[in-house]
Amino acid sequence: MVRDITERKRLQEQLNRERDLARTTLASIGDGVITCDASGLITFMNSEAQRLTGWHLRDAREKPIQSIYRLIDDNTGSLRSNPARQVLTQHRAIHSTDDGWLEHRDGQRTPIQHSAAPIRSRSGITLGAVAVFQDISVTRQLADQLNYQASHDNLTGLINRRAFETTLSHLLNEKEGSHVLCYLDLDQFKIVNDTCGHIAGDELLRQVATKLQVYVRTSDTVARLGGDEFALLLPNCPIDQACQIADAIRCDIENYRFAWQEHTFGIGVSIGLVALTDHNMQLTDALHAADAACYTAKEAGRNRLHCYQANDHSVLERDGELRWVQRLQNALDNDHFRLFAQPIKAVCAKRPAYQEILLRLEEDGNLITPGSFLPAAERYHFMPRIDRWVVRNTLAWLSDITRSAPDTAWGCWGVNLSGASLSDGDFCRDLITQVHKAQLPKGSLCFEITESAAIAQLSSVIELIHTLKQLGCRFALDDFGTGLSSFSYLKQLPVDYLKIDGHFIRHVHEDPIDRAMVEAIHAVGKALNIETIAEFVETQQTLDTLTTLGIDYAQGFLLGHPGSLTQVGGQPIKVMPR
Repeated sequence: MVRDITERKRLQEQLNRERDLARTTLASIGDGVITCDASGLITFMNSEAQRLTGWHLRDAREKPIQSIYRLIDDNTGSLRSNPARQVLTQHRAIHSTDDGWLEHRDGQRTPIQHSAAPIRSRSGITLGAVAVFQDISVTRQLADQLNYQASHDNLTGLINRRAFETTLSHLLNEKEGSHVLCYLDLDQFKIVNDTCGHIAGDELLRQVATKLQVYVRTSDTVARLGGDEFALLLPNCPIDQACQIADAIRCDIENYRFAWQEHTFGIGVSIGLVALTDHNMQLTDALHAADAACYTAKEAGRNRLHCYQANDHSVLERDGELRWVQRLQNALDNDHFRLFAQPIKAVCAKRPAYQEILLRLEEDGNLITPGSFLPAAERYHFMPRIDRWVVRNTLAWLSDITRSAPDTAWGCWGVNLSGASLSDGDFCRDLITQVHKAQLPKGSLCFEITESAAIAQLSSVIELIHTLKQLGCRFALDDFGTGLSSFSYLKQLPVDYLKIDGHFIRHVHEDPIDRAMVEAIHAVGKALNIETIAEFVETQQTLDTLTTLGIDYAQGFLLGHPGSLTQVGGQPIKVMPR
Protein backbone atom coordinates (compact mmCIF):
# COMPACT_ATOMS: atom_id res chain seq x y z
CA MET A 1 0.00 0.00 0.00
CA VAL A 2 1.14 3.48 -0.75
CA ARG A 3 -0.15 6.39 1.38
CA ASP A 4 0.38 10.10 0.79
CA ILE A 5 1.78 11.64 4.06
CA THR A 6 2.60 15.06 2.64
CA GLU A 7 0.03 16.73 4.87
CA ARG A 8 1.29 14.92 7.95
CA LYS A 9 4.88 15.96 7.14
CA ARG A 10 3.79 19.53 6.65
CA LEU A 11 2.00 19.56 9.98
CA GLN A 12 4.97 17.92 11.68
CA GLU A 13 7.37 20.48 10.24
CA GLN A 14 5.02 23.31 11.30
CA LEU A 15 4.83 21.84 14.79
CA ASN A 16 8.61 21.57 14.93
CA ARG A 17 8.99 25.17 13.77
CA GLU A 18 6.53 26.41 16.42
CA ARG A 19 8.28 24.33 19.09
CA ASP A 20 11.68 25.73 18.05
CA LEU A 21 10.23 29.25 18.01
CA ALA A 22 8.80 28.74 21.49
CA ARG A 23 12.10 27.39 22.79
CA THR A 24 14.02 30.26 21.16
CA THR A 25 11.59 32.75 22.68
CA LEU A 26 11.88 31.18 26.14
CA ALA A 27 15.64 31.14 25.83
CA SER A 28 15.71 34.83 24.88
CA ILE A 29 13.44 36.39 27.51
CA GLY A 30 14.86 37.89 30.69
CA ASP A 31 12.80 35.72 33.05
CA GLY A 32 13.82 32.27 34.16
CA VAL A 33 11.47 29.52 32.97
CA ILE A 34 11.35 25.89 34.16
CA THR A 35 8.76 23.34 33.03
CA CYS A 36 8.05 19.94 34.51
CA ASP A 37 5.72 17.07 33.69
CA ALA A 38 2.78 15.86 35.78
CA SER A 39 5.19 13.94 38.03
CA GLY A 40 7.22 17.06 38.81
CA LEU A 41 10.24 16.01 36.72
CA ILE A 42 11.99 18.79 34.84
CA THR A 43 11.49 18.83 31.08
CA PHE A 44 12.88 22.24 30.14
CA MET A 45 14.95 25.16 31.50
CA ASN A 46 15.80 28.30 29.57
CA SER A 47 19.22 29.94 29.77
CA GLU A 48 18.20 32.46 32.49
CA ALA A 49 16.89 29.63 34.66
CA GLN A 50 20.13 27.74 34.16
CA ARG A 51 22.12 30.84 35.16
CA LEU A 52 20.11 31.51 38.30
CA THR A 53 19.99 27.89 39.50
CA GLY A 54 23.50 26.90 38.40
CA TRP A 55 22.12 23.74 36.73
CA HIS A 56 22.54 22.93 33.03
CA LEU A 57 19.49 21.50 31.32
CA ARG A 58 21.22 18.26 30.48
CA ASP A 59 22.01 17.69 34.17
CA ALA A 60 18.65 18.83 35.47
CA ARG A 61 16.39 17.02 33.00
CA GLU A 62 14.22 14.31 34.59
CA LYS A 63 15.20 15.49 38.09
CA PRO A 64 12.50 16.52 40.60
CA ILE A 65 11.88 20.27 40.26
CA GLN A 66 12.08 20.82 44.02
CA SER A 67 15.71 19.65 44.02
CA ILE A 68 16.70 22.19 41.36
CA TYR A 69 14.31 25.09 41.95
CA ARG A 70 14.84 25.75 45.66
CA LEU A 71 13.16 28.79 47.25
CA ILE A 72 14.27 30.21 50.60
CA ASP A 73 11.94 32.27 52.78
CA ASP A 74 12.98 35.94 52.94
CA ASN A 75 12.19 36.27 56.66
CA THR A 76 12.96 32.89 58.24
CA GLY A 77 15.68 31.61 55.90
CA SER A 78 13.98 28.20 55.75
CA LEU A 79 13.12 26.21 52.60
CA ARG A 80 9.73 27.13 51.17
CA SER A 81 7.28 24.75 49.53
CA ASN A 82 7.90 24.51 45.81
CA PRO A 83 5.41 26.56 43.72
CA ALA A 84 5.43 24.06 40.82
CA ARG A 85 4.60 21.18 43.18
CA GLN A 86 1.78 23.26 44.64
CA VAL A 87 0.39 23.85 41.15
CA LEU A 88 0.42 20.14 40.40
CA THR A 89 -1.40 19.45 43.66
CA GLN A 90 -3.90 22.31 43.62
CA HIS A 91 -4.36 22.52 39.81
CA ARG A 92 -4.38 26.33 39.86
CA ALA A 93 -1.93 29.15 39.18
CA ILE A 94 0.08 30.67 42.03
CA HIS A 95 1.17 34.30 42.02
CA SER A 96 3.57 35.15 44.80
CA THR A 97 2.85 38.35 46.72
CA ASP A 98 6.16 38.31 48.58
CA ASP A 99 9.72 37.94 47.41
CA GLY A 100 12.00 35.02 48.17
CA TRP A 101 15.52 33.84 47.55
CA LEU A 102 16.50 31.29 44.91
CA GLU A 103 19.33 29.04 46.06
CA HIS A 104 22.06 28.52 43.46
CA ARG A 105 23.74 25.12 43.03
CA ASP A 106 26.83 26.48 44.81
CA GLY A 107 24.81 27.79 47.76
CA GLN A 108 24.60 31.46 46.78
CA ARG A 109 21.18 33.10 46.88
CA THR A 110 19.46 35.51 44.50
CA PRO A 111 16.34 37.54 45.34
CA ILE A 112 13.52 36.72 42.92
CA GLN A 113 9.88 37.36 42.15
CA HIS A 114 8.14 34.17 41.09
CA SER A 115 4.91 32.58 39.91
CA ALA A 116 3.79 29.19 38.65
CA ALA A 117 0.93 27.92 36.49
CA PRO A 118 -0.38 24.54 35.25
CA ILE A 119 0.20 23.32 31.71
CA ARG A 120 -3.10 21.89 30.50
CA SER A 121 -4.22 19.95 27.43
CA ARG A 122 -7.11 21.14 25.31
CA SER A 123 -9.37 18.91 27.31
CA GLY A 124 -8.21 20.54 30.60
CA ILE A 125 -6.00 17.72 31.86
CA THR A 126 -2.93 18.95 33.81
CA LEU A 127 0.11 17.80 31.84
CA GLY A 128 2.70 19.60 34.00
CA ALA A 129 3.63 23.01 35.41
CA VAL A 130 5.69 26.01 34.42
CA ALA A 131 7.57 28.17 36.95
CA VAL A 132 8.53 31.72 35.96
CA PHE A 133 10.88 33.83 38.07
CA GLN A 134 12.79 37.07 37.74
CA ASP A 135 16.09 38.24 39.23
CA ILE A 136 15.29 41.37 41.28
CA SER A 137 18.79 41.96 42.63
CA VAL A 138 18.99 45.45 41.10
CA THR A 139 15.50 46.33 42.29
CA ARG A 140 16.29 45.04 45.77
CA GLN A 141 19.53 47.04 45.86
CA LEU A 142 17.69 50.20 44.83
CA ALA A 143 14.99 49.57 47.44
CA ASP A 144 17.63 48.94 50.11
CA GLN A 145 19.42 52.11 49.06
CA LEU A 146 16.21 54.16 49.26
CA ASN A 147 15.38 52.64 52.65
CA TYR A 148 18.88 53.47 53.86
CA GLN A 149 18.64 57.04 52.62
CA ALA A 150 15.22 57.43 54.26
CA SER A 151 16.56 56.29 57.62
CA HIS A 152 20.12 57.64 57.62
CA ASP A 153 21.78 61.03 57.59
CA ASN A 154 23.54 61.59 54.27
CA LEU A 155 26.35 63.61 55.83
CA THR A 156 27.46 61.40 58.73
CA GLY A 157 26.00 57.99 57.90
CA LEU A 158 24.27 57.88 61.29
CA ILE A 159 20.56 57.15 61.51
CA ASN A 160 18.37 60.24 61.22
CA ARG A 161 15.72 61.70 63.53
CA ARG A 162 12.87 59.73 61.97
CA ALA A 163 14.58 56.36 62.38
CA PHE A 164 15.83 57.31 65.85
CA GLU A 165 12.33 58.18 67.02
CA THR A 166 11.08 54.83 65.70
CA THR A 167 13.81 52.99 67.63
CA LEU A 168 13.09 55.02 70.76
CA SER A 169 9.35 54.28 70.48
CA HIS A 170 10.02 50.54 70.31
CA LEU A 171 12.26 50.78 73.39
CA LEU A 172 9.65 52.76 75.33
CA ASN A 173 7.06 50.07 74.55
CA GLU A 174 9.16 47.45 76.32
CA LYS A 175 7.90 46.78 79.84
CA GLU A 176 11.25 45.81 81.31
CA GLY A 177 14.78 47.18 81.44
CA SER A 178 16.44 50.45 82.37
CA HIS A 179 17.46 52.58 79.40
CA VAL A 180 19.03 56.02 78.95
CA LEU A 181 18.49 58.68 76.30
CA CYS A 182 21.28 61.23 75.72
CA TYR A 183 20.83 64.47 73.81
CA LEU A 184 24.05 66.15 72.60
CA ASP A 185 24.46 69.68 71.28
CA LEU A 186 27.88 70.90 70.09
CA ASP A 187 29.24 74.11 71.60
CA GLN A 188 31.00 76.71 69.43
CA PHE A 189 30.05 74.90 66.21
CA LYS A 190 28.70 78.13 64.69
CA ILE A 191 32.15 79.71 64.97
CA VAL A 192 33.60 77.02 62.67
CA ASN A 193 30.75 77.46 60.19
CA ASP A 194 30.98 81.25 60.15
CA THR A 195 34.77 81.33 59.94
CA CYS A 196 35.49 78.59 57.41
CA GLY A 197 32.15 77.91 55.73
CA HIS A 198 29.73 74.97 55.62
CA ILE A 199 32.23 72.58 54.02
CA ALA A 200 34.40 72.84 57.11
CA GLY A 201 31.34 72.53 59.34
CA ASP A 202 30.24 69.37 57.52
CA GLU A 203 33.67 67.82 57.95
CA LEU A 204 33.62 68.61 61.65
CA LEU A 205 30.22 66.92 62.01
CA ARG A 206 31.55 63.81 60.24
CA GLN A 207 34.53 63.61 62.58
CA VAL A 208 32.33 64.06 65.66
CA ALA A 209 30.02 61.29 64.41
CA THR A 210 33.02 58.98 64.09
CA LYS A 211 34.08 59.80 67.65
CA LEU A 212 30.61 59.07 69.05
CA GLN A 213 30.57 55.58 67.56
CA VAL A 214 33.77 54.67 69.41
CA TYR A 215 32.06 54.88 72.80
CA VAL A 216 28.92 52.84 72.16
CA ARG A 217 28.09 49.14 72.18
CA THR A 218 26.65 47.30 69.20
CA SER A 219 23.26 47.37 70.92
CA ASP A 220 23.38 51.17 71.31
CA THR A 221 22.06 53.67 68.79
CA VAL A 222 23.80 56.85 67.61
CA ALA A 223 21.83 59.39 65.56
CA ARG A 224 22.19 62.84 64.11
CA LEU A 225 18.98 64.71 64.79
CA GLY A 226 19.84 67.72 62.66
CA GLY A 227 22.28 70.64 62.59
CA ASP A 228 24.86 70.10 65.33
CA GLU A 229 22.54 67.95 67.47
CA PHE A 230 23.14 64.24 68.10
CA ALA A 231 21.48 61.59 70.24
CA LEU A 232 22.49 58.34 71.93
CA LEU A 233 20.13 55.58 72.99
CA LEU A 234 21.64 53.20 75.54
CA PRO A 235 19.37 50.20 76.19
CA ASN A 236 19.77 48.19 79.39
CA CYS A 237 22.23 50.72 80.79
CA PRO A 238 22.14 52.15 84.35
CA ILE A 239 22.18 55.95 84.57
CA ASP A 240 25.55 55.92 86.39
CA GLN A 241 27.19 53.99 83.58
CA ALA A 242 25.51 56.25 81.00
CA CYS A 243 26.96 59.30 82.80
CA GLN A 244 30.44 57.76 82.57
CA ILE A 245 30.01 57.14 78.84
CA ALA A 246 28.65 60.66 78.28
CA ASP A 247 31.47 62.25 80.26
CA ALA A 248 34.07 60.28 78.31
CA ILE A 249 32.54 61.62 75.10
CA ARG A 250 32.51 65.14 76.52
CA CYS A 251 36.18 64.95 77.51
CA ASP A 252 37.20 63.54 74.13
CA ILE A 253 35.40 66.30 72.23
CA GLU A 254 36.72 68.97 74.61
CA ASN A 255 40.32 67.84 74.00
CA TYR A 256 39.81 67.45 70.26
CA ARG A 257 41.18 70.15 67.95
CA PHE A 258 39.64 70.58 64.54
CA ALA A 259 42.12 71.83 61.95
CA TRP A 260 40.94 73.43 58.72
CA GLN A 261 43.42 75.12 56.43
CA GLU A 262 45.31 77.62 58.63
CA HIS A 263 42.66 77.57 61.39
CA THR A 264 42.46 75.38 64.49
CA PHE A 265 39.30 75.22 66.59
CA GLY A 266 38.38 73.82 69.98
CA ILE A 267 34.77 72.83 70.58
CA GLY A 268 32.71 71.34 73.37
CA VAL A 269 29.46 69.47 73.83
CA SER A 270 26.53 69.90 76.20
CA ILE A 271 24.76 66.63 77.02
CA GLY A 272 21.35 66.06 78.58
CA LEU A 273 20.55 62.58 79.96
CA VAL A 274 17.16 61.03 80.73
CA ALA A 275 16.70 57.70 82.50
CA LEU A 276 13.85 55.87 80.74
CA THR A 277 12.68 54.01 83.82
CA ASP A 278 9.05 55.10 83.55
CA HIS A 279 7.61 52.63 81.04
CA ASN A 280 4.53 54.82 80.61
CA MET A 281 6.65 57.65 79.22
CA GLN A 282 5.64 58.76 75.72
CA LEU A 283 8.02 59.57 72.86
CA THR A 284 7.38 63.32 73.00
CA ASP A 285 7.89 63.34 76.79
CA ALA A 286 11.25 61.57 76.47
CA LEU A 287 12.51 63.89 73.73
CA HIS A 288 11.28 66.97 75.57
CA ALA A 289 12.99 65.89 78.79
CA ALA A 290 16.29 65.21 76.99
CA ASP A 291 16.16 68.54 75.16
CA ALA A 292 15.37 70.38 78.41
CA ALA A 293 18.28 68.67 80.20
CA CYS A 294 20.66 69.57 77.35
CA TYR A 295 19.45 73.17 77.39
CA THR A 296 20.05 73.28 81.15
CA ALA A 297 23.62 72.03 80.60
CA LYS A 298 24.19 74.83 78.08
CA GLU A 299 22.72 77.48 80.37
CA ALA A 300 24.94 76.27 83.22
CA GLY A 301 28.07 77.11 81.23
CA ARG A 302 28.20 74.65 78.30
CA ASN A 303 30.50 71.64 77.89
CA ARG A 304 28.89 69.69 80.73
CA LEU A 305 26.28 67.03 81.55
CA HIS A 306 22.87 67.39 83.12
CA CYS A 307 20.62 64.52 84.20
CA TYR A 308 16.92 65.19 83.94
CA GLN A 309 14.86 65.30 87.12
CA ALA A 310 11.13 65.88 86.99
CA ASN A 311 11.29 68.47 89.80
CA ASP A 312 14.47 70.16 88.55
CA HIS A 313 14.09 73.95 88.90
CA SER A 314 16.17 74.69 85.79
CA VAL A 315 14.12 72.23 83.73
CA LEU A 316 10.89 73.76 85.04
CA GLU A 317 12.21 77.14 83.93
CA ARG A 318 12.84 75.68 80.48
CA ASP A 319 9.28 74.30 80.44
CA GLY A 320 8.09 77.82 81.20
CA GLU A 321 9.91 79.05 78.10
CA LEU A 322 8.23 76.38 76.00
CA ARG A 323 4.82 77.53 77.22
CA TRP A 324 5.73 81.01 76.06
CA VAL A 325 5.91 79.77 72.47
CA GLN A 326 2.12 79.44 72.20
CA ARG A 327 1.58 82.73 74.01
CA LEU A 328 3.94 84.60 71.69
CA GLN A 329 2.31 83.07 68.64
CA ASN A 330 -1.08 84.13 69.94
CA ALA A 331 0.21 87.66 70.67
CA LEU A 332 1.49 88.05 67.11
CA ASP A 333 -1.68 86.63 65.55
CA ASN A 334 -4.05 88.76 67.64
CA ASP A 335 -2.06 91.98 68.17
CA HIS A 336 -1.63 91.61 71.92
CA PHE A 337 1.65 93.53 71.94
CA ARG A 338 1.63 97.16 73.04
CA LEU A 339 4.14 99.94 72.37
CA PHE A 340 5.51 102.11 75.17
CA ALA A 341 8.14 104.86 75.13
CA GLN A 342 10.74 106.08 77.64
CA PRO A 343 12.43 109.48 77.24
CA ILE A 344 16.18 110.00 76.86
CA LYS A 345 16.99 113.47 78.18
CA ALA A 346 19.91 115.81 77.65
CA VAL A 347 22.47 116.12 80.44
CA CYS A 348 25.33 118.05 78.86
CA ALA A 349 24.18 117.97 75.23
CA LYS A 350 22.75 121.02 73.48
CA ARG A 351 20.04 119.22 71.47
CA PRO A 352 17.25 116.79 72.48
CA ALA A 353 17.85 113.06 71.99
CA TYR A 354 14.95 110.69 71.37
CA GLN A 355 12.38 108.48 73.03
CA GLU A 356 13.03 104.75 73.06
CA ILE A 357 10.16 102.53 71.91
CA LEU A 358 9.63 99.65 74.37
CA LEU A 359 7.48 96.55 74.07
CA ARG A 360 4.86 95.13 76.41
CA LEU A 361 2.58 92.12 76.12
CA GLU A 362 -1.04 92.52 77.20
CA GLU A 363 -2.84 89.42 78.51
CA ASP A 364 -6.19 89.59 80.33
CA GLY A 365 -5.68 93.28 81.01
CA ASN A 366 -2.20 92.77 82.50
CA LEU A 367 0.97 94.17 80.97
CA ILE A 368 3.99 91.85 80.86
CA THR A 369 7.51 93.28 80.52
CA PRO A 370 10.00 91.93 77.93
CA GLY A 371 12.19 90.29 80.59
CA SER A 372 9.53 87.60 80.94
CA PHE A 373 9.14 86.64 77.29
CA LEU A 374 12.20 87.79 75.33
CA PRO A 375 14.44 84.85 76.41
CA ALA A 376 11.89 82.43 74.95
CA ALA A 377 11.43 84.65 71.89
CA GLU A 378 15.17 84.60 71.23
CA ARG A 379 15.56 80.85 71.74
CA TYR A 380 12.59 79.92 69.55
CA HIS A 381 13.35 82.40 66.76
CA PHE A 382 10.44 84.79 67.29
CA MET A 383 12.60 87.93 67.34
CA PRO A 384 12.48 88.77 63.60
CA ARG A 385 8.68 88.46 63.66
CA ILE A 386 8.40 90.57 66.82
CA ASP A 387 10.76 93.18 65.36
CA ARG A 388 8.67 93.26 62.19
CA TRP A 389 5.57 93.92 64.33
CA VAL A 390 7.30 96.74 66.22
CA VAL A 391 8.70 98.38 63.07
CA ARG A 392 5.42 98.09 61.16
CA ASN A 393 3.30 99.54 63.97
CA THR A 394 5.78 102.26 64.92
CA LEU A 395 6.01 103.47 61.32
CA ALA A 396 2.22 103.34 60.95
CA TRP A 397 1.75 105.37 64.14
CA LEU A 398 4.39 107.93 63.18
CA SER A 399 2.91 108.27 59.70
CA ASP A 400 -0.53 108.89 61.21
CA ILE A 401 0.56 111.59 63.65
CA THR A 402 2.78 113.40 61.16
CA ARG A 403 -0.04 113.48 58.61
CA SER A 404 -2.56 114.67 61.19
CA ALA A 405 -0.28 117.50 62.38
CA PRO A 406 2.34 118.15 59.69
CA ASP A 407 3.53 121.38 61.33
CA THR A 408 4.23 119.74 64.69
CA ALA A 409 7.75 118.56 65.52
CA TRP A 410 7.25 115.04 66.84
CA GLY A 411 10.89 114.44 67.61
CA CYS A 412 12.90 111.25 67.20
CA TRP A 413 11.84 107.73 68.20
CA GLY A 414 14.18 104.84 68.87
CA VAL A 415 13.44 101.28 67.73
CA ASN A 416 15.44 98.26 68.95
CA LEU A 417 16.63 95.69 66.40
CA SER A 418 17.68 92.22 67.62
CA GLY A 419 20.74 90.31 66.46
CA ALA A 420 18.49 87.65 64.87
CA SER A 421 16.78 90.33 62.76
CA LEU A 422 20.08 91.91 61.70
CA SER A 423 21.29 88.51 60.43
CA ASP A 424 18.06 88.02 58.44
CA GLY A 425 18.60 89.41 54.95
CA ASP A 426 14.86 89.50 54.17
CA PHE A 427 14.17 91.48 57.33
CA CYS A 428 16.84 94.07 56.49
CA ARG A 429 15.52 94.51 52.95
CA ASP A 430 11.94 94.87 54.22
CA LEU A 431 13.09 97.40 56.83
CA ILE A 432 14.72 99.60 54.19
CA THR A 433 11.60 99.35 51.99
CA GLN A 434 9.23 100.26 54.83
CA VAL A 435 11.33 103.24 55.99
CA HIS A 436 11.52 104.51 52.42
CA LYS A 437 7.74 104.19 51.92
CA ALA A 438 6.94 105.91 55.24
CA GLN A 439 8.50 109.20 54.01
CA LEU A 440 8.97 110.44 57.58
CA PRO A 441 10.76 113.73 58.30
CA LYS A 442 14.52 113.39 58.53
CA GLY A 443 15.66 112.48 62.04
CA SER A 444 12.36 110.82 63.05
CA LEU A 445 13.89 107.37 63.58
CA CYS A 446 16.84 106.04 65.54
CA PHE A 447 17.58 102.32 65.43
CA GLU A 448 19.24 100.74 68.46
CA ILE A 449 21.47 97.70 67.91
CA THR A 450 23.46 95.87 70.55
CA GLU A 451 27.24 95.90 70.43
CA SER A 452 27.45 92.08 70.30
CA ALA A 453 24.94 91.87 67.41
CA ALA A 454 26.81 94.57 65.46
CA ILE A 455 30.16 92.82 65.84
CA ALA A 456 28.68 89.43 64.88
CA GLN A 457 27.48 90.77 61.49
CA LEU A 458 29.88 93.65 61.10
CA SER A 459 29.94 94.07 57.31
CA SER A 460 26.19 93.67 56.80
CA VAL A 461 25.40 95.96 59.75
CA ILE A 462 27.70 98.67 58.40
CA GLU A 463 25.97 98.43 55.01
CA LEU A 464 22.52 98.63 56.66
CA ILE A 465 23.56 101.66 58.72
CA HIS A 466 24.84 103.53 55.64
CA THR A 467 21.65 102.76 53.70
CA LEU A 468 19.25 103.87 56.44
CA LYS A 469 21.28 106.97 57.29
CA GLN A 470 20.78 108.08 53.70
CA LEU A 471 17.05 107.89 54.46
CA GLY A 472 17.47 110.21 57.46
CA CYS A 473 17.77 107.61 60.25
CA ARG A 474 20.13 107.69 63.22
CA PHE A 475 21.79 104.76 64.99
CA ALA A 476 22.65 103.99 68.60
CA LEU A 477 24.97 101.23 69.81
CA ASP A 478 23.20 99.67 72.81
CA ASP A 479 24.75 97.99 75.88
CA PHE A 480 28.15 99.38 74.96
CA GLY A 481 31.02 98.10 77.07
CA THR A 482 29.74 94.53 77.52
CA GLY A 483 31.31 93.08 74.36
CA LEU A 484 34.86 92.29 73.27
CA SER A 485 37.25 94.65 71.48
CA SER A 486 34.61 97.41 71.68
CA PHE A 487 36.89 100.33 70.89
CA SER A 488 38.57 98.71 67.89
CA TYR A 489 35.25 97.88 66.21
CA LEU A 490 33.75 101.26 67.07
CA LYS A 491 35.86 103.01 64.45
CA GLN A 492 34.13 101.00 61.72
CA LEU A 493 30.55 101.59 62.90
CA PRO A 494 29.10 104.97 61.81
CA VAL A 495 26.73 105.32 64.78
CA ASP A 496 25.41 108.53 66.34
CA TYR A 497 25.08 107.43 69.98
CA LEU A 498 26.80 105.10 72.45
CA LYS A 499 24.44 103.79 75.13
CA ILE A 500 26.72 102.92 78.05
CA ASP A 501 25.57 99.68 79.66
CA GLY A 502 23.69 100.16 82.93
CA HIS A 503 26.06 97.76 84.66
CA PHE A 504 28.62 100.58 84.71
CA ILE A 505 26.11 103.35 85.50
CA ARG A 506 24.26 102.10 88.60
CA HIS A 507 27.22 102.57 90.96
CA VAL A 508 29.28 105.07 88.97
CA HIS A 509 29.00 107.61 91.83
CA GLU A 510 30.69 105.22 94.31
CA ASP A 511 32.70 102.68 92.30
CA PRO A 512 36.01 104.04 90.91
CA ILE A 513 36.34 101.24 88.36
CA ASP A 514 32.87 101.91 86.93
CA ARG A 515 33.67 105.62 86.85
CA ALA A 516 36.93 104.96 84.97
CA MET A 517 35.10 102.78 82.42
CA VAL A 518 32.44 105.43 81.83
CA GLU A 519 35.10 108.12 81.44
CA ALA A 520 37.02 105.98 78.93
CA ILE A 521 33.91 105.24 76.87
CA HIS A 522 32.89 108.90 76.87
CA ALA A 523 36.41 109.98 75.83
CA VAL A 524 36.46 107.55 72.92
CA GLY A 525 32.99 108.70 71.89
CA LYS A 526 34.09 112.34 71.87
CA ALA A 527 37.17 111.46 69.81
CA LEU A 528 34.93 109.78 67.23
CA ASN A 529 32.24 112.52 67.43
CA ILE A 530 29.72 110.08 68.90
CA GLU A 531 27.41 111.25 71.70
CA THR A 532 27.03 109.15 74.85
CA ILE A 533 23.88 108.02 76.65
CA ALA A 534 23.90 106.61 80.18
CA GLU A 535 21.29 103.90 80.88
CA PHE A 536 19.59 102.98 84.19
CA VAL A 537 19.93 106.40 85.84
CA GLU A 538 17.86 105.95 88.99
CA THR A 539 19.38 108.28 91.62
CA GLN A 540 20.32 111.95 91.79
CA GLN A 541 23.85 111.02 92.87
CA THR A 542 24.28 109.03 89.66
CA LEU A 543 22.99 111.92 87.54
CA ASP A 544 25.30 114.41 89.29
CA THR A 545 28.31 112.19 88.61
CA LEU A 546 27.35 111.84 84.95
CA THR A 547 27.02 115.60 84.66
CA THR A 548 30.50 115.99 86.12
CA LEU A 549 31.88 113.48 83.59
CA GLY A 550 30.25 115.37 80.70
CA ILE A 551 27.92 112.56 79.56
CA ASP A 552 25.60 113.86 76.85
CA TYR A 553 22.31 112.12 77.66
CA ALA A 554 20.72 109.95 80.34
CA GLN A 555 17.83 107.50 80.54
CA GLY A 556 16.22 105.91 83.58
CA PHE A 557 13.41 106.02 86.11
CA LEU A 558 14.80 109.21 87.64
CA LEU A 559 14.15 111.02 84.36
CA GLY A 560 10.96 109.31 83.26
CA HIS A 561 9.12 106.00 83.41
CA PRO A 562 7.94 104.21 80.25
CA GLY A 563 4.50 105.34 79.15
CA SER A 564 2.01 104.12 76.58
CA LEU A 565 3.01 105.34 73.13
CA THR A 566 -0.45 106.74 72.47
CA GLN A 567 -0.32 108.74 75.71
CA VAL A 568 3.20 109.98 75.03
CA GLY A 569 2.26 111.05 71.53
CA GLY A 570 -1.08 112.50 72.62
CA GLN A 571 -3.05 110.45 70.09
CA PRO A 572 -6.00 108.41 71.51
CA ILE A 573 -5.32 105.19 69.56
CA LYS A 574 -6.36 102.23 71.71
CA VAL A 575 -5.17 99.37 69.50
CA MET A 576 -2.08 99.65 67.37
CA PRO A 577 -2.72 99.17 63.63
CA ARG A 578 -1.48 95.94 62.08
